[in-house]
Amino acid sequence: MLSRSPLRTCKCHPDKAPGRRGAVTVEFAVTAPILFLLLVGSLELGHANMVFNTVESAAYEGARAGIVIGAQKKDCTLAAEAVLKAAGVRNASIQVSMTSLTTQVSIKVPYKSNTVVTPFFSKGLVVERACELSRD
Repeated sequence: MLSRSPLRTCKCHPDKAPGRRGAVTVEFAVTAPILFLLLVGSLELGHANMVFNTVESAAYEGARAGIVIGAQKKDCTLAAEAVLKAAGVRNASIQVSMTSLTTQVSIKVPYKSNTVVTPFFSKGLVVERACELSRD
């Protein structure tokens, strides 16, 4: 004959725990905003890191396009814009300075126009990167 374990027959009844009704709802209501703030914050920090790295790569690629013989400022600008466009970075200001020995590309991007969420913490942040390479 099969015997039943007392643990299997015991059931938890909500009416046996007075005062605990709705505790999970209250705990969720307290912790959910913190969780969502952390999720949105980590998303925004990851996106900011992507924008910083993209601007740096665009400055490098622009300078790289300008070090070859016969290159013009337009070539540097087009190479930098291609990298920025591929990543979706908007409103960039690109400055190119070419001498007989070096090519320097400087890029400024207002982060306010490139955020994922409303720019609350990064209102005045400007991403600025420059790269200078020796010409051939």
